[in-house]
Amino acid sequence: MINDLIREGWGYHDTESERLAGELEAANLGALKGEAPAHCVRLSNHTIGEHLGDWPRARRFAEAVRDATAGRPVDAGFGAHLAVARYMDGDAIAAQQAEIECLGAAEQPVDAYLWVKSFLAGALAGTGRFADAGVVLAAANRLAAGLGEEAASNRSMAVANNNLASELVESEELDADQSRMMLGCAAAAHTFWKRCGTWVNEERALYLLALVHNRTGNHAAGLEYAQTALGVIAANGEEPVDEAFIRLAAAASRIGLSDIASAREQLAAADELAKEWSDESLATWFQGERRKVTTALANTPE
Repeated sequence: MINDLIREGWGYHDTESERLAGELEAANLGALKGEAPAHCVRLSNHTIGEHLGDWPRARRFAEAVRDATAGRPVDAGFGAHLAVARYMDGDAIAAQQAEIECLGAAEQPVDAYLWVKSFLAGALAGTGRFADAGVVLAAANRLAAGLGEEAASNRSMAVANNNLASELVESEELDADQSRMMLGCAAAAHTFWKRCGTWVNEERALYLLALVHNRTGNHAAGLEYAQTALGVIAANGEEPVDEAFIRLAAAASRIGLSDIASAREQLAAADELAKEWSDESLATWFQGERRKVTTALANTPE
């Protein structure tokens, strides 16, 4: 069943991208109903377009979904993802057509417009076109900022900004423009998550702000964001995994501020939280982040 493939495909889309692409192309696309065409093209854009780097193929698949579901009610979500596939394939006119159809099918056209732009920014970033993604997203952020807490686009804007900032903070090199983009996206992600998310989304957005400020050398701001994130957790419940990573970020901030004793305290607290983890991938991720802190500690005089 195509719906099962869409649901299960997210579990291996990044490690077996070619396999999933072939399975999607061989599936019975005529069985897609309701919101399933949108979910299907979102998965194919991400897998074929971003991971395999083959936007012409991703566009062909999106068009095949459109043909297979022709005559059914137009879905704004599908129109948004079809527009992205066409934009990324270099066909701006056809993309505009899909975007207009998306706006026409949406209850709130401005939200649909922002869906297209946030998905497009994600596709550009996923293809390594960070500067282009930043231009699109910055303009969309300015529009979305004035829509308020009830806007349906808040979540897609939060995700797009979060993902772009996260990609940039892990980059080996950042120039001044990329650093500004990273900081702006992290701040926007925090704004939009506060509008539409839970306290967990808020503390994770604060953690990202700590990371990006540490990355740019503003360790005082990084520490402030890390401490605020820990305060959000303490005020709402427990989130030991997130807390462990936040404490690593706080340790990095302390090292940058030459407060080595406090850095060691934060590192020890993170280790205490992580020592019982049984998830191997999570433990590996933690150890990778921990090594960054211990390396910085080793290179910093007491």
